[in-house]
Amino acid sequence: MKTAIIHDWLINRAEEEQSLESLCTLFPDADVYTLFYKPEAIPSVMTAITVRSSRLQKLPGITKYYKYYLPLFPTMIEHIDLRGYDLVISNNRYFAKGVLTQPETCHICLLHPSILSFWQGPAPEPSKSPQSFRSVYPFLISYYRIWDIVSSQRVDYFITYSHLLEQHIIKYYRRNDISVIDTADGQDICRQRLYDLCHQIMNTFRVRQDTICQTHDIPSPQTHPAASSYMED
Repeated sequence: MKTAIIHDWLINRAEEEQSLESLCTLFPDADVYTLFYKPEAIPSVMTAITVRSSRLQKLPGITKYYKYYLPLFPTMIEHIDLRGYDLVISNNRYFAKGVLTQPETCHICLLHPSILSFWQGPAPEPSKSPQSFRSVYPFLISYYRIWDIVSSQRVDYFITYSHLLEQHIIKYYRRNDISVIDTADGQDICRQRLYDLCHQIMNTFRVRQDTICQTHDIPSPQTHPAASSYMED
């Protein structure tokens, strides 16, 4: 099963990076795609895994001043070419779930709490930013909210560690295909639960796709090599 893991960016160690490590442990043969990264931020568990970054990697100061480049992120995440993959797992901080996948590809989103910052009341202006940036920030937040809803429809199934995020998915994304993993069970059990869920979802997705193909007499989908001029090795 050819698998891709999508991660927003990799520059420090937070909750999302811990989940990325778990995913890479569970799927050691997966390819990892990210918008940009710091080489020193790649954890040891990923040393044997191919990490592909976007053209954003070459922008000056991207790992330090990435917040000023945020308006570019939705477009760049959509230009990751994921043709040929059976399973795509987006480890979503803000934008990872916006990747475009083929109809024959199962897309699972592991949603993290960072996304709630787009939705928690009026957007506060970042006080330490230049005035020119603060003046457009409320409009950017409105754009991010719209794009967040649109991109949520590209996901086949959601997994999260929080009932608060489950409520967010139901209210704003209008989705009910969600599983919540209880972190109180411990890291090892949570990791095994995540692995089992991904395989269960993938098997259900395959059965559904086979049924559609048989019902409508559609030939089996052809796979394509995954390559993109927007990504850097």
